[in-house]
Amino acid sequence: MDVLLVYSKAKPESFDLIGRIESHVRDSGHHVTKVAMEEFGTERYAADMAVAVGGDGTILRTFHHLEDPEVPVLPISFGRGGYLAEVGPTEAMRALEMTLSGSYYLERLMRLRVEVDGAHLTDGVNDAYVSSKEPGKVIECSLSIDGLVLQGIVCDGLVFSTPAGSTAYNFSCGGPAVDDALESISIAPVAPITYFRPLVVSAQRTLEVELTSGSGSVLVDGYVRGDVKGQVRVAKSPVGAYLVRIGRAPLFQMRLRKRLGMIVR
Repeated sequence: MDVLLVYSKAKPESFDLIGRIESHVRDSGHHVTKVAMEEFGTERYAADMAVAVGGDGTILRTFHHLEDPEVPVLPISFGRGGYLAEVGPTEAMRALEMTLSGSYYLERLMRLRVEVDGAHLTDGVNDAYVSSKEPGKVIECSLSIDGLVLQGIVCDGLVFSTPAGSTAYNFSCGGPAVDDALESISIAPVAPITYFRPLVVSAQRTLEVELTSGSGSVLVDGYVRGDVKGQVRVAKSPVGAYLVRIGRAPLFQMRLRKRLGMIVR
């Protein structure tokens, strides 16, 4: 089995764990490719499984650099949030052993297909943020659902999120936390000037943002960026993101409890 091991150079405290994971994978008879997320370029990696050690940024970047987008990823939290991971540093080796022995199950997360000016940009796991290309400027746009214009909007930006991403930027913008069992797309405005409140629509819908003034930018999963001249289209992707799970606690409840816990501390 080919295993892609991804880590962050910004977390030297994780290097000992990274070394132990790399050695254990090799000692188990598997091939391992170790890559720091800071070294990612445009390449995609062929692998049968990936292990991502770090925060959500490391985990999300790992998904974007897999040759096969549906290769399962074992996320090990070594960051501030770690909302996509159920395993921390102390349980990491046990989780790895269970994974290599086949004692795990997969949880499928919905992804967003993001198109910019008619061309496919990427498939987001968490969210897509549409904003002005110029920092500090608002965007003027119209929002359509299945081709029907809903309204014109003036705001700092619009956040489109999956259920998995609903507890991230969407939640910070006043959007609702959405159960992973519900396939849907959430839309939350950032500092709207016109009247607009967060929405949740079926994942069967196609959403379009048409810029009515200026140029824009779209940022997917806080990582993949595209310049927008006219339109951004967001819909459910035909591919999913697969997380390696070893526990049975629902990831949504774990993620929401962690999110709410951070708010009340």
